[in-house]
Amino acid sequence: MALMKLIFRWYVLVAISVISLVMVLIFYQFHVLATKHHDQHYQPYPEDIQTSKVGQPSWLDAVRRYGATHNLASLDLDKMTGDQLFMILHSYLDNIDVICKRKLRMGNINEGGWEVCDDIDVRPTPPCIVYSYGINNDWTFDDDISKLYGCHVFSFDPSIQSDTHNRSDLVHFYKLGISGQSYINKQKWQLYRHEDLRVLLKHERSTIDVIKMDVENAEWSALDDMVTSDQFKNVRQLFIEFHVFKKNITVLEKLKTLRSLEVAGFQRFYVHKNKSCKLHDSRFPVRRTFCYEVHYIKR
Repeated sequence: MALMKLIFRWYVLVAISVISLVMVLIFYQFHVLATKHHDQHYQPYPEDIQTSKVGQPSWLDAVRRYGATHNLASLDLDKMTGDQLFMILHSYLDNIDVICKRKLRMGNINEGGWEVCDDIDVRPTPPCIVYSYGINNDWTFDDDISKLYGCHVFSFDPSIQSDTHNRSDLVHFYKLGISGQSYINKQKWQLYRHEDLRVLLKHERSTIDVIKMDVENAEWSALDDMVTSDQFKNVRQLFIEFHVFKKNITVLEKLKTLRSLEVAGFQRFYVHKNKSCKLHDSRFPVRRTFCYEVHYIKR
């Protein structure tokens, strides 16, 4: 009887030892697998290994390295090569800085419409003022933002066959254009600086809720003048179609203009590439546009 009890205890101890060993082996295997998975998931994987063969850097690598998408103020643009500046220009114009939680399309779904940020801190509220530079006989943006937000819209375009008039109680058209200086050009168009137009309309101290600008290359000189004369202090939203193929303005000069908008406090919340302005250039790996419709807010 005593022998039977001894044998039974021995079997119990052996069973417990075997079970314990199995549990240890299972735990160890699970730990190894978990650690391996963790390492695979979090281990840094250089972009150049992912995207190019060893010793053969790809265009994608170059864009990632040189194509800055934000914070132009931190770059020494004067020391960049022409190819680097080109990559920065097209990378920067094609990306955003900040999220607008609610965008509302004013105007045509296709060309001619623009996205207004309806977030509470920047949305237009009456008595709001909108400056719309460049109409080209498409009034959909001006009409929509005046009807939906109750803003007074001041529309400017010297090129269309229409004299100065009130289109509605809220939309006021002026056969005038914008430029970096006030003068009459070769087409006999009367052009004004933005500051001079504000004085003309007695808006020197008024907040301009939205400025929309589609003026076929005149934006560069106009924006430079607006920055120099401190015209963006009371502007909440700024919509600009940038034409980047203008040859008499260098890429460096264009980037410095964009940098000045950044320094003035504007952040990009939406970009639309105009498909009518297709561009294929060997300095960039994919087809681009040379007309970027960039939407800014200032919070």
